Amino acid sequence: MLITTQNEIISLMPTARWDRPQQLFGYLEEEESVALEPLLGTTLYNHLIEEYDRLRQQYTDITATTVRPTAKAKQDARLAHADVTERLEQIQQGKYRETYTTAGSGEGDVSDKDLATIRLIRICQQIEWYRMLAHKAGLLTVSFNEGGGMNMVSADGYEPADEKRMERVVKDAWMSAGRATDSLLLFLESDAKSKKVFTEKWKDADAFYLHKDLLFQTARVLNEYLDIKGERMAYVALVRDIRFCQNTYLKPRIGAKLLKAVVEYGNVGIQELHGDDSSSSSSSDDNSEKTVKNEIFDELLSMLRTALSFFVEGRRIDLEPVRNKLSRRDSMTDAQQALAMACEFVEQNLNELGEAAKDTPIFIKVMEKKAREKQDAATAAARRCRCKKESENSSRNIYTGFPATHRVPERK
Repeated sequence: MLITTQNEIISLMPTARWDRPQQLFGYLEEEESVALEPLLGTTLYNHLIEEYDRLRQQYTDITATTVRPTAKAKQDARLAHADVTERLEQIQQGKYRETYTTAGSGEGDVSDKDLATIRLIRICQQIEWYRMLAHKAGLLTVSFNEGGGMNMVSADGYEPADEKRMERVVKDAWMSAGRATDSLLLFLESDAKSKKVFTEKWKDADAFYLHKDLLFQTARVLNEYLDIKGERMAYVALVRDIRFCQNTYLKPRIGAKLLKAVVEYGNVGIQELHGDDSSSSSSSDDNSEKTVKNEIFDELLSMLRTALSFFVEGRRIDLEPVRNKLSRRDSMTDAQQALAMACEFVEQNLNELGEAAKDTPIFIKVMEKKAREKQDAATAAARRCRCKKESENSSRNIYTGFPATHRVPERK
């Protein structure tokens, strides 16, 4: 569990009043298993559970303001987590403090790794709390007992929320959960590009931001071709469709070898793709040749991504029912046209693509076409040669009108 104290609940929702957070553990645990663990992956999720227990023991609490490991702070935290009756007695006696003390002299600050872990846990807490609130808002407003069945929950000093306000709460909770989810993916993506504290543990998650086997490796790249409004979760939801369309529509047309080369070029660039040694000196002709290859691969990558985006658009299910049918039909038509243009481009640039295009379906098609043209040319040449010989033979045997033994009579 990543939420276990009342202070954590209040920091997420100041109006919440749960003296015993254990009552919500069932709902929170459900959201962790359904929503949070798939985003983090099992490895990272288990790591955060262990870190949460360690950090709470070391820093006394995991709240928006990180406390320092001082003796006074630990005593305050113990009182804060105590039973409500004991806490009221401590407040009356003046022994309870709402705020925590900072580090004293000689005490070190929280390490950067711990700060990053606390920040990640806080984002995870937002996701599971707001998703729980959106899913269970109705259940939290009723009580169920043996004698009275289902009853509305009420308390002195509070008025029950009407239906309109309940709908607003659910809507706001969903929006907050969505923003927190995007913040989580942005945080982990940023970490993977720089410090790599959580990257190795996050790699086994479906929501891992980088898919090196796809033409759309990240949400940012996909957003350039398909309107997902920059949302990482929209990209995560479309990853399976992207992989299906790439393997079903693109790979049979251009070949697995060329598709792999283009995907690798999108990841690492043309120099590393072809194993070029940047440290070795190269002539201007070599540099110009590499520039041409860069331009060819850039153009082909853009054309294939365009075609793939239309194929994926045709499989989206988040469109309105009226637009859905029209969108699917138009997208598939555009996708076929874009893919045909990409195949034509490959056919025109086989020499520049080099080994990447060799033995691909388009390469084989071109070679067969050239072989047929060569065979047709040879057949035509043989036909012309045969006609010429027949013409020459016919000219030698021209009929003169007289037999070979005919003799013109002599004049007397």
